[in-house]
Amino acid sequence: MRLGDLIVDFSARRCALHGVEIPLSAKAFDLLAVLAERIGEAVPRETLMAEVWDENWFGPTKTVDVTMAGLRRRLTEAAQAGDGPVRLPEITTLRGHGYRLERQPDPVD
Repeated sequence: MRLGDLIVDFSARRCALHGVEIPLSAKAFDLLAVLAERIGEAVPRETLMAEVWDENWFGPTKTVDVTMAGLRRRLTEAAQAGDGPVRLPEITTLRGHGYRLERQPDPVD
């Protein structure tokens, strides 16, 4: 799946920016995958917890926030390491609800 300049390969469990793989933890990749599968949709924290961890997880929901921060950091670092402008998908925090992976506008030539 192409998300701007980011490629997410679900079957290989990899993501890359301009051909350079971005190392993600298993949970960070799963979090990105759940959001990518529902691109443009508001995904509740409870859904993320159930699908990325599992419905029997008894830890704090702050775990989602910590994993999200790590995911955003990795994507930003990868974008800054590249040459020239990079189109990364934006992950919007929906306070009191969850997160949404924004659709990328079509490139303008």
